[in-house]
Amino acid sequence: MILISGVAIDVLLLVLLVLVFSSSFHISVSGSSFSLTYTEQVQVNEEMEALLQWKSTFINQTSLVLPSWNRNYTDGTLNPCTWYGITCNNKGSVTELNLLGLGLQGALHDLNFASFSNLVSLDFSENKLSGFIPSQIGNLSKLTDLTLSNNLISGFIPQEIGNLHSLTNLWLSVNQLNGSIPSSICNLTNLINISVRANNLSGIIPREIGNLRSLSALILSSNTFTGSIPSSLTNLTSLRLLLAHENHLSGSIPHDIGNLRSLYQLSLYMNKLTGSIPNSVGNLRNVAQFSLSDNQLSGSIPREFGNLHLLALLSLDSNSLSGSIPSNIGYCIALTYLNLGNNNLSGDIPNELANAELLEYLQLNDNNLSGTLSSSFGKLQHLKVLNLADNYVEGNIPSEYGSLHDLQIFSLRSNKFNGSIPEEITHLHELRILDLSQNNLTGLLPKNVGNLKKLLSRLDDISTITYYASENVKLNMVIKGISAPLPIFLSYTSAIDLSSNNIEGNIPKEIGLLKGLYMLNLSHNHFSGDIPANVGDMSGLESLDLSWNRLSGNIPQSLTSMDSLGFMNLSYNKFSGKIPGGTHFETLSWDGSVFIGNDLLCGTPTKNVCEDQRDINPANENEEYGQEDANERFLFYGVIAIGFVVGFWGLFFVLLIKKEKWWFRYWETVDSIAVRITHHTKKQS
Repeated sequence: MILISGVAIDVLLLVLLVLVFSSSFHISVSGSSFSLTYTEQVQVNEEMEALLQWKSTFINQTSLVLPSWNRNYTDGTLNPCTWYGITCNNKGSVTELNLLGLGLQGALHDLNFASFSNLVSLDFSENKLSGFIPSQIGNLSKLTDLTLSNNLISGFIPQEIGNLHSLTNLWLSVNQLNGSIPSSICNLTNLINISVRANNLSGIIPREIGNLRSLSALILSSNTFTGSIPSSLTNLTSLRLLLAHENHLSGSIPHDIGNLRSLYQLSLYMNKLTGSIPNSVGNLRNVAQFSLSDNQLSGSIPREFGNLHLLALLSLDSNSLSGSIPSNIGYCIALTYLNLGNNNLSGDIPNELANAELLEYLQLNDNNLSGTLSSSFGKLQHLKVLNLADNYVEGNIPSEYGSLHDLQIFSLRSNKFNGSIPEEITHLHELRILDLSQNNLTGLLPKNVGNLKKLLSRLDDISTITYYASENVKLNMVIKGISAPLPIFLSYTSAIDLSSNNIEGNIPKEIGLLKGLYMLNLSHNHFSGDIPANVGDMSGLESLDLSWNRLSGNIPQSLTSMDSLGFMNLSYNKFSGKIPGGTHFETLSWDGSVFIGNDLLCGTPTKNVCEDQRDINPANENEEYGQEDANERFLFYGVIAIGFVVGFWGLFFVLLIKKEKWWFRYWETVDSIAVRITHHTKKQS
């Protein structure tokens, strides 16, 4: 046996270590071979083990989830750089992790982020990852892009995220994060984009947010942030997107908001902002979308909006703005969407708005606007929605509006319009919703109503009108007797409401051609004559209200075949005859309210008996009632007789058995009573 001294062993180990660290490993990256030192190979192995360990924790463990992630020996080396979603540098170290949209189900914090010291970009968006953001993510000093959007990640945003000084893009939107935005995030002076949209974040917007001078997009919408908009925010002169809508922000809009001269979109709607709109908004010469709707703003609309020649969307609805509509808004030549509804605006509607020839949506509803309606709006050939409901506008409806060939929604509800409905309205071939209710309109309903081509059949492009209604259009209508905003009844994609006017004459039979119409309301007018029988051909109709008119004649049998009908009101007219029957038809008015106020109607559900039913067999009907009455009398007297017999003879039989005790006293009493009666009778005679 050869004995080796301790000194010799130490020397031998030292030599081996020198050999190890001086030797190199080979790794193949994207088809190229690179030499790695021992340290570099240890880094690669550590990264690979961290990834494999994380994969092993996934809930959805199937062969289809990252199948390339396995220990695959190639040329005697381990090579994670060929795995799906992984990019390496020339040393085999992971620099990019892109696992976008793979449906991964696991915990984010189970990944050992400390193993990826060279990571530059991480994108785990559009998966089902849960858990929390671990604090060790702050060790990724080279990270420039962090994208975790559209997952199920919860918990706080760690304070350590402020250590990522190379970070330029931070996308955390559509998760379940809570708590506040850590103030340390304001140290990331290289940040260009931040999005925390659609989480459960609260607290204030960090006051030092103005330090992020490179910021281009700040997206804070759909959370519960409180407090005011930091004044330092107006230092962000590179900012193009400021989206903080759907929060609980309060206070006023910074007076120098106009410093954000690069701003393209400003969206602060659905908050609790107060005060007035600063005049400095006129400096936002690059802004295309400006929305402050659903706040508590007051004061007038700044005339400076007229300077914004790139402005395409201006939404100031649902505030307490007053004064008149600035006429120079009409010189915003790029304007396609203008919503000033639900305010306290007064005065005339400026004719200059007709200069914004690209307008598609014009909503001035629910104000105190007056005057007459300009015929010049007939030049707005791209107009799809015209909503002037609930104002005090008067005069005739201009016939020029019949040239608005793209118009889909036309509402003049609850104004003071008079005169007749212009025949040219029937030229609006794209029209889906016409609401002229609660005015002083007279004359006849145009006979060419059947020319409304969009209403001739069920709509096959419902998504278009649904998009308008849910995203941009705020419209109230009376459906099934209840006033409701349009988004509540998205299935009602077409409607005609002419109720509460003074329209007279017959209902034209051409209305039966509108087989795609969902709702028809002609109530509270002076219509007369019969209901056209072909109304029953309106196979798409779900709501029909003809109440409070002067309609007469029989109710058409064809109405009973309208299986789509869910609501009907024919009350307070002059209908006569028998109410037609039908299983579905009868369910529309089980209590008779549909037909109330029509005294000449008969049959179910009224109490009036129809003449034909009365004449069929009146004798049998009387005989039946007589026989029933006789049977009841016979039963009554029979019961009395049986009771008398049983009671009298039962008592007499008992007395007879024991007559020795009472017999003589009983008859003595009877004789005494008989004598008294006889004596009294003689006195009377």
